[in-house]
Amino acid sequence: MNESNESMNRHSINLEFGLSLLASLHTCSWGCIGTASTFLSQGSIADMPSFYNAFQTRQQSLCWSLWVLVVTWSVCAVSSQRASPVIGILTQPTSYDDGYVIAASYVKWLESGGARSIPIPYDADRDLVYDIFQQINGVFFPGGASDVPPAAQYLIELAANDTDKFFPVWGTCLGFEYILQVLSNSSSSTNPILVDGFDAENISLALDNVVQKELYEEPRIYDIVTNYNVTMNNHHRGVEPQTFLGNAKLNELFQITSTNVDRNGRRFVSTIEPRYPNTFPFYGVQYHPEKNPFEYGTYKDTNIPYEAINHSDQAVEFSAYLARFFVRLTTKQQAMKTGTHSYNKVKKYPRVDFYPMKHGTAFELYYKIPSAKHWSTTNVMES
Repeated sequence: MNESNESMNRHSINLEFGLSLLASLHTCSWGCIGTASTFLSQGSIADMPSFYNAFQTRQQSLCWSLWVLVVTWSVCAVSSQRASPVIGILTQPTSYDDGYVIAASYVKWLESGGARSIPIPYDADRDLVYDIFQQINGVFFPGGASDVPPAAQYLIELAANDTDKFFPVWGTCLGFEYILQVLSNSSSSTNPILVDGFDAENISLALDNVVQKELYEEPRIYDIVTNYNVTMNNHHRGVEPQTFLGNAKLNELFQITSTNVDRNGRRFVSTIEPRYPNTFPFYGVQYHPEKNPFEYGTYKDTNIPYEAINHSDQAVEFSAYLARFFVRLTTKQQAMKTGTHSYNKVKKYPRVDFYPMKHGTAFELYYKIPSAKHWSTTNVMES
């Protein structure tokens, strides 16, 4: 069912209840009028008590009917609104805390686009990954500093072969690298798609060689990304354009829609978009769009920014545009109504914001997420 049909059905349901409400009011009102008319034409002063009781009964019936129908109409209106989509975020191991984390800025970024998020453990086995995959409408691979885990490989495999033929995936920085490593079949050290040595940490850049495909199609967004340093980079590894173009699999699946150069003039791919977005909605950026509106870390006990993040109107507008773009894709997935993906294990897989939050520096806030073994026991969090 598409958006317009669902909207028509929702309005039809509300109209039906509205008409029922009016009919009930009409019936009860005429009942009250009929009682009064009978008394005036046939009654006497002696009949006043019985008239009062009859009228009061009619009045109570009217109020009760009104209350029941208003409550029912309200419940129907609320329940007919589709809940926001749910996106799975892969957790990351970290050097600044034990266990696994998800930066709060990723959660906020997805929320700013209109989505909820639940964690996918970095060390999850295939059974756990598959079970979580049924709960979500999209996958988000965040930044970090880790190798591609089996969980990420399986998630990409599931998304690319989903029965709905449409399952959105987004990769930011390391997540972008994950997607290219897995789908190029070159995640091993013998034939790497990624190379080291880029001087592109803690630097915000405007995009080069921008193609107005989907992400940068809007004239306003194109103007921002080509004229303002709004893309915050924080990576020492990257994909060189010639390496990308030399990989047949990547060229079959993706189009490069922007590049950049590091401080030494070395060029890297900064945006990829799918060649077949209606059946393969995989997107990746080498930069961090979530940092523009949601990261304000400073060096300890100072007001000196920890990172060179652009917080201008243009940067925040651009970030919000990308978040909404991706979430719209997950909303489309959710609307397919196949029943394949439904967030119905809320207690077992609570939202990310139900987990403990801590303060950091590179990521000013982050959530502490348990390892995969947490989900193999009955020790699950209350939703």
